[in-house]
Amino acid sequence: MMRRCVLSAVMSATIACTAFAQSSATGGSNLGKAAPGRQALADEHIAMPRFPSGWVELSKQPGSIEVVEYVPQGQTASTWREKISLEIHHETNTLPIDAYQRRALGQMRENCVGVVEGRLQSGLNNGFPSAFWTLGCKRDKRGNFGETRYTKAVQGSVTLYMLSRTWRTEPFTQAPQIRQGDLDDAVTFLTSSVVCASAAQHPCPTAAAPK
Repeated sequence: MMRRCVLSAVMSATIACTAFAQSSATGGSNLGKAAPGRQALADEHIAMPRFPSGWVELSKQPGSIEVVEYVPQGQTASTWREKISLEIHHETNTLPIDAYQRRALGQMRENCVGVVEGRLQSGLNNGFPSAFWTLGCKRDKRGNFGETRYTKAVQGSVTLYMLSRTWRTEPFTQAPQIRQGDLDDAVTFLTSSVVCASAAQHPCPTAAAPK
């Protein structure tokens, strides 16, 4: 099921997005802890079949919380204007998904002058509990820029996956200067990305390789 939402709280009343693919609106009922006794899936991974062309890996941090960052070719850690971040929280199913949204909101409030928050949406992603949220920073205290972030989180069998698409723009008061086509492309990327395994209830997209 595909869902449409208007992000007036984050950007403007004219910006719409598709929340996430293969999801259902549940009013938060899928945001709780992973089901007790859930069997770990050895080949579980996140598949990103609609990854944007021309983007390259910027950095990779291994560990219990694995972090991989990607930017368009030619952008760097100091000059990036667009970024994809993937956080893989290994052996994590003790926190509700919305706790990660609250943590991100708290960090943004600490670092920003003016924060806007879109409504958190919950549902299922390929059979796993999932959530989607948006955050906006009107002006970052650490530099003269604004920031907009779309995030999709999926609770796998024992691993939590958090995938974000972020833009840095000029500081803004009403809406950031981001092309509608770029917003649409970002939503397509997020909606097409799924957590999957060989298990029949969590099938992988055709020809999608593990990331």
